[in-house]
Amino acid sequence: MTDIDSATVFEEREKDKLIGFAIVGKQNISVIAVDKSHRRKGVGERLLKLSEEHLINSGIRKIALGTGTNDIFQGVPMDNGGTDVSDFFVKRGYRESHITYNMDVDTADFDYNALPIPKPKNITYRLAERSDFDGLLKAVEQVLPEWVPLFRECDDEVFLATSDSEIAGFLMLSEQGGIFTKNAEKHGCIGCVGTVPKYRKQGIGLDMTARAVQLLKERGCDKVQLLYLVLDKWYGRLGFYVTATQRMCEKEV
Repeated sequence: MTDIDSATVFEEREKDKLIGFAIVGKQNISVIAVDKSHRRKGVGERLLKLSEEHLINSGIRKIALGTGTNDIFQGVPMDNGGTDVSDFFVKRGYRESHITYNMDVDTADFDYNALPIPKPKNITYRLAERSDFDGLLKAVEQVLPEWVPLFRECDDEVFLATSDSEIAGFLMLSEQGGIFTKNAEKHGCIGCVGTVPKYRKQGIGLDMTARAVQLLKERGCDKVQLLYLVLDKWYGRLGFYVTATQRMCEKEV
């Protein structure tokens, strides 16, 4: 969850014109941006140095790029106008931990019934209700404890896979969730897809995601978006394609 009000912002100006800025969280650098006409002039390096000094003085010993309470972006874009921006950070001591992807699927070409994927038996799918809240948090805790605060404060709908009365899987679903889009198409968004360990290896996660895409299609979404994921080939089985790639980088200081 982005909390820009708690971030520290560094700026560089030239004759009162903003030419670059950095947004810094409690233990991460959320974003560094420099005006195109002022790149390769040391502006980014100065902003990076200010950001690192701020975090070091706060007691931080490992700095992440993106990822945190101020995660406007995650990682470093590998395809920003044809430039792999991560080179800038690698030269300054940052190391890649992993790569993430943003993906879209075009709903006009999407047909749940035609997908060659497993259809798990004895699993039902529905939107979560208020009475599911405690059980949902327990299920999320089993999948990834770091997600519990996200679901506790979530304003979006949650889509569930259930076995009898037990939650087997979950995901966040929004028909107004698309970001980084360049046109007027209506984007839906799916996030935090998880299957409880005892229900894995049945195809529930893939089937649940496919059903959620079908639901968003029926609600009028032209595309459905996934952000900052690592299982690109897994989602590719549903017709999702990569739209952006990020290097997740960090540095010991």
